[in-house]
Amino acid sequence: MDKRTLIAVLLSILVLMIFQFMYTPSQAPVVSENKTAESTPNVNKEPEKIDLNIAQKSNEKSFKPDVFEVSTDYVSISFDKNSGDVYSAAILKYRNKDIGKVVFKDGEKNYLSIDNLNYDKVEYNLEKGKDNTIVNFNCFVGDVVITKSYRISNKKYLIDYYLKISNTGDKTVKLPLTITIGPDFGEGFEKSKYAFEGPIIFDGKKVYKERPDKVKKDVVVNKPLWIGYTTKYFLFSTATNFEKGFIKKYKDSAIVGGEINYILNPRETKQLKLALFTGPKEYKLLKSSGYKFEKSINFGIFSFLAIPMLLLLNMFYSFLHNYGVAIILLTIIIKIVTYPLTLKSMTSMKKMQLIQPEIQKIREKFKGDPQKMNAAMMELYKKYGVNPMGGCLPMLIQIPIFFALYKALLVSIELKGSPFFGWITDLSMKDPYYITPILMGITMFIQQKMTPQAGDPTQQKLFMFMPIIFTFLFLNFPSGLVIYWLTNNILTIIQQYFINKKTV
Repeated sequence: MDKRTLIAVLLSILVLMIFQFMYTPSQAPVVSENKTAESTPNVNKEPEKIDLNIAQKSNEKSFKPDVFEVSTDYVSISFDKNSGDVYSAAILKYRNKDIGKVVFKDGEKNYLSIDNLNYDKVEYNLEKGKDNTIVNFNCFVGDVVITKSYRISNKKYLIDYYLKISNTGDKTVKLPLTITIGPDFGEGFEKSKYAFEGPIIFDGKKVYKERPDKVKKDVVVNKPLWIGYTTKYFLFSTATNFEKGFIKKYKDSAIVGGEINYILNPRETKQLKLALFTGPKEYKLLKSSGYKFEKSINFGIFSFLAIPMLLLLNMFYSFLHNYGVAIILLTIIIKIVTYPLTLKSMTSMKKMQLIQPEIQKIREKFKGDPQKMNAAMMELYKKYGVNPMGGCLPMLIQIPIFFALYKALLVSIELKGSPFFGWITDLSMKDPYYITPILMGITMFIQQKMTPQAGDPTQQKLFMFMPIIFTFLFLNFPSGLVIYWLTNNILTIIQQYFINKKTV
């Protein structure tokens, strides 16, 4: 293996080792130090009369939840009787799997709320139908009536949420609504250092996100499509025509919110529709919502490859009914597709190994004359038909494919709770007995021994540590990822065997 190939492999190792840290979100660039979610937005034309009684108020009352629940096969939503806001939201089922108790809640405030209004009176009623349940709240603030209507389907994670705002008085009213989510995850969510967890905003082009404990300045985003709170596998979000979105510090955590300004003339009514999603971050499910909630899944810089691979994996699962076997089949197909590149790379490295003695002679002969050394090297490469970059470039081309699949498996909720066989009962969790990582290390060692080695003894010693490094690196990785890498190693060993036999 020549020096360029060595550098490529070492860079690949370095990338893999830091890959888990690549997805820690950076500070969002749009920051406002003076404006918060509770500042009254400017409007082009002030109304002649403003009822100050319903302009923003400080919340003088301490929070005392009085809740009732509405449950379906998919979710259970707890509503606060005193405000008509969502106190908590539990996800009950994902593909008939036992996902445990997964609840978005805070405990000290409603999880989804309109924060800047105190109501004089709140009335509510339920309408239960065969396919859905409708929960209506009438919230009275002076001459303004805010009707909150939730249409909860028995067969969906998506809830239609309608706000109807009516000015029953004879004064023009300016009403700024601040809708917030958070400030915490809730309970039952497994922590992950490989995936972002926290408040998130999408404006149609870019995702803005901040870890709750890292928020120092308010993050402000113009006209977001949706706002939400995300964990590795689950999302709580709402989409509507927000004028502004924000992420700001709240106690020891953070909240995410959206603002909308209303000016209502006497006897005027306006209505707003929001889409409220509480559910698993399954790509196809999120995309089908029509609100681009799928942008909450971070597939990395190779998403254009990762998403098709995930869809292909799900297609295999549809008839194999085992994600472990589906991963193996997908790895085999990828190996077949990339075989021409692998063949070219391995053949080139084999040829480079065969001419190593002559390369060494040239280096010794022209030790003090780099120009003559390079010229002699090129003549040698030409004589044996060897491309010195032949072993490096095909390998570099395959790296995006491998990392795309790596990322797809890392963030895929489909693997959560999915067994393979025997002791591997959850492909999203690490191998409890570390059998597959150790086998992966052994196959990597075998693969290394079969791969043409560089003539430099120092380089060979350096490569001896690769299987050890990778084994320890993969010990706590999800077992689905380890199975992919183990399968890839086994297939590479088979390929290398036949290539070595062919080029002897």
